[in-house]
Amino acid sequence: MIRLHAFTALIATLVLCVGCGDDSPTSPTDTSTSSSTTAAAPTISEEFSSTVLVGGSKFYSFTTSTYGTINLTLTSVGGNFVPSTVMLGLGIGQPSGTDCVTTTSVNTAAGSSAQVTGAYSAGVYCAKVSDIGNLYAPASFNVTIAYP
Repeated sequence: MIRLHAFTALIATLVLCVGCGDDSPTSPTDTSTSSSTTAAAPTISEEFSSTVLVGGSKFYSFTTSTYGTINLTLTSVGGNFVPSTVMLGLGIGQPSGTDCVTTTSVNTAAGSSAQVTGAYSAGVYCAKVSDIGNLYAPASFNVTIAYP
């Protein structure tokens, strides 16, 4: 009698399990909301022209409205007793009071290709030009800032 009840319970469980099964396979559903974000190309170009004193620096603030590529190009350097091949510091960062705190910088001579480039979020940034210790007279310079 106990065996009959156990056998009946086993058959009932098997029937119940088979009845609940689904023979059609399902594929997983993608619920992710990720999307590839591509940096926007520069569409705005500004010129930053000034004079950097011996041991000094100058910066220029600008605002980007979208995530994209920012390019800085030191296009010219000159002045009395300043060779056009002199190297200056060129960097990008964020304004902080009366200074620009750079996050990326290089020591470079003037050229026609971007010397500082990177992808940045929308926000306020600054381009900074500085004497790296080799100026003997004030140097006039021109920087092209390209951003989206």
